[in-house]
Amino acid sequence: MFLVSKSMDTLIESLSNHTETLIKKLKEIQKYNFSPDIDLLDFVVFMNQTSFDIRMFSMDRENNEVFKKSEDSLLFAGSQGIISDVEFRHILDEQFDEFYSFYEENEEELWPKEEKAITEWFQNCWKAAETDVLKLPTYFVFHDASDSFELTSWKWINENEKYS
Repeated sequence: MFLVSKSMDTLIESLSNHTETLIKKLKEIQKYNFSPDIDLLDFVVFMNQTSFDIRMFSMDRENNEVFKKSEDSLLFAGSQGIISDVEFRHILDEQFDEFYSFYEENEEELWPKEEKAITEWFQNCWKAAETDVLKLPTYFVFHDASDSFELTSWKWINENEKYS
């Protein structure tokens, strides 16, 4: 039997188990020598019902990813995995049907709670990593979402504002 409260408890526990890893990675990013062609950084969450990944993308103001001009360049540009395969639900094969029925019935309640928990966790790790030394505008967003969390001004903005 699956429950929303138990599902959220499991997510929070999984996030807690990955906190040190994320903070360490965010501290490493501060040392990067970013290409001057980069206008902003996007930390994008790719999520499904059981796990998520976060990938950092270097972007220009036209919403295009900025890539290295040559492989031997010492400047960072492109994308990079920040944290991968964060499993927050382990579903046994014999539980798949029951789980997906549960998720479908509770998705409207679960999805916003999951997003909120992951966002708050990332924000806390961001603060703990003391990433305010990054000189680039930096955002946290769920893949295909219309709003991004601006990590410099600490507020939600519409995707269009980010690229204006």
